[in-house]
Amino acid sequence: MGEVRKERGKRRTRRIRGLILASILGWNWQEGLVKLKQAGGYKQSTTVFPKQAEITQAVDGDTVEINNGQTIRMLGINAPERGEAGFEEAKNYMEDIFDGKSVSLEYDTYQDDKYGRVLAYIWEDCQSAMGCNNGKRMLNWLMVKRGLAKVVVYEDRRKLKYEELLKEAEIN
Repeated sequence: MGEVRKERGKRRTRRIRGLILASILGWNWQEGLVKLKQAGGYKQSTTVFPKQAEITQAVDGDTVEINNGQTIRMLGINAPERGEAGFEEAKNYMEDIFDGKSVSLEYDTYQDDKYGRVLAYIWEDCQSAMGCNNGKRMLNWLMVKRGLAKVVVYEDRRKLKYEELLKEAEIN
């Protein structure tokens, strides 16, 4: 129970620091909080969680930067990290196929991680490419299907919306 209280205290402290910094920088936090609440909370904010974006840089095989400067981590998958076998191949594939591409972002129950990255399914428009269905293709699925990433799920969390689809891509 003490650990839960400590974590809540840390979160409260971070929020207060954030509000202080925002007010110093000129953000009217009271007005901003009212607008955020009216919009349904931060998880409904299209500023924090955009629905459309342009990929500006592939960071690695499961992470990209988008045109608003945010880092998006592809939900449900994990690609090799720098220094691991397969890192260069996965990153290069991401750069070749995704850089500069306009994409749609879809969120699940878990929308961000402990590193501040937004977690999303990334969708591209397509005509007849592998995995194209109704004019859309999930890039998370494509990375798994190509063998450039593995499916990652956590037993103690709620099932992901596309968990089965990703697992099928890994098997077949």
